[in-house]
Amino acid sequence: MPTRTRQLTSADIGKAKAWVQEMYRMADSNDVRMVPTFIDDNAVLYLSGSQSLTGRLALERLFQWEYGACARINHIIRDISAGQIYVELWVTYQFKNGLQQSFKYVATWHKSPEDQRASRVDLEGDFSQVFQELTTVAGPPPL
Repeated sequence: MPTRTRQLTSADIGKAKAWVQEMYRMADSNDVRMVPTFIDDNAVLYLSGSQSLTGRLALERLFQWEYGACARINHIIRDISAGQIYVELWVTYQFKNGLQQSFKYVATWHKSPEDQRASRVDLEGDFSQVFQELTTVAGPPPL
């Protein structure tokens, strides 16, 4: 017999929004500890136009590479929908070489209201120019 997903309460939605805001606050501080705090050890990252990455260590290497190339990253949360946490974002990368790039993307974080860490994240957007500049500043990505 199929299991029914329980209805989300307003408290669940509030927790999801707080989780997202804290996760992006930590990410914007270029703190790689964001990964083990908010992402499961065996989590999968699906990045549009690129291969997926699996596991905490692979994701830590990716974020360390990203943070190493950036003087600052600033995510502006435009909308949050709970369930699977769907977040519309505007992000600005300020690279250590002085260049800056901004663009819009969508992140879907897969986690239940009871879980602190996500088991999967799907990133949809055109990251090609950002990856090109990250590679220029920090070398090839650790994919």
